[in-house]
Amino acid sequence: MSKFIIIEGTDNVGKDTQQDLIIENMSDHVFHKLHYSSLPFKDDKDKHANYSKKLYETMFQLMMKSKLASKPCDLDINFIFNRSHLGETIYSPLYRGYSGDYVFDIEKKYTKALREDLYLITLVNDPHTILKRDDGKSFYGNEEEVKAEVEGFTRAHRKSSIKNKLLVNVGTMSAIEVSNILVDFLSHENTITGDNKQLELFK
Repeated sequence: MSKFIIIEGTDNVGKDTQQDLIIENMSDHVFHKLHYSSLPFKDDKDKHANYSKKLYETMFQLMMKSKLASKPCDLDINFIFNRSHLGETIYSPLYRGYSGDYVFDIEKKYTKALREDLYLITLVNDPHTILKRDDGKSFYGNEEEVKAEVEGFTRAHRKSSIKNKLLVNVGTMSAIEVSNILVDFLSHENTITGDNKQLELFK
């Protein structure tokens, strides 16, 4: 069974580290890594919004095409998305002046069909700790802005329609301790319940 793993969260909570540890500790799977970072439209919010809508729509289409094109004899095709669509719901209202909640509408079009393969992991931490680890590349400039981002990611995680999701407050845990939690979560195989005819909608 293919896995589509989305890792979300603020800067400096260990997303890159956890991505690598997942690959290391689940070496029976081969993963393709995609990193959705800053887009090159810093001074044009309309262009940013239009591009983002296409980007995240096609991201879910990529998952669907991978799922529907696979044959029983094929190797599983697994993806890790380091940063993804949820960041748009946090960064756009905080720093670009518009709501990014449209990504939830995009998400809902695909999550039922992808439900047993799609996983969401959101990592957060104490704002003071995050700020201490700042590498100078983050949007935020003070602890209040970090707090707003943490609250934003927590809200977005709860609002997401992805069935298999895990919110982890990293706290003082080591990277290995966090990884053990994530790998245990990802190791559970999920099965579809209900009507499978919905899959025909995407062919």
